[in-house]
Amino acid sequence: MRGSVVLTLALVSVISVSSCKKDAQVNPENGPVGIAISKVAAISPSKSNYKVSQPISLNGAHDITISGDSISGGAVSCISLVNCYNVHITHCKLVNSSSFGVSLSGCANVVVDDSNIANVLAGVHSFNGRSINVMNNKMSNLLGTQQGGTMVEFENLGNDVKDAGSNSAVNNQVQ
Repeated sequence: MRGSVVLTLALVSVISVSSCKKDAQVNPENGPVGIAISKVAAISPSKSNYKVSQPISLNGAHDITISGDSISGGAVSCISLVNCYNVHITHCKLVNSSSFGVSLSGCANVVVDDSNIANVLAGVHSFNGRSINVMNNKMSNLLGTQQGGTMVEFENLGNDVKDAGSNSAVNNQVQ
């Protein structure tokens, strides 16, 4: 009886291995494996290849992209923009600031996405901003109290409902 149990287990193992071999022959260009590989290839380099940068402070800049930076803010915001427009902040690592990860004042048409923000007063703070979109970021250890300590803040939006409604915070995660 014991011999038949071992033989049965051996046959089950052979059948399982042979069925795995059939799945391994899926053509990546035609099957779902190709989709998974292309997504990983597109995402991985941006997360692991940060370039170390000093805090960024810009006034009146426009039509720029800040991408792939690793910034430790210290006593200032990691990224501070004043009166800037058409700015894209993406795939950045913003950490260790007693101020904000991203500070925006009087800015318009700014996108902050796919970034990691940690150990800061608050993730993204916008004062008098229009069309500020903060999405798909990962944030942790937001240290502030009262105004700070939040992922995304839109402050002083005024009475113009259209301007207030143009700002958004979507799909951000606290880790």
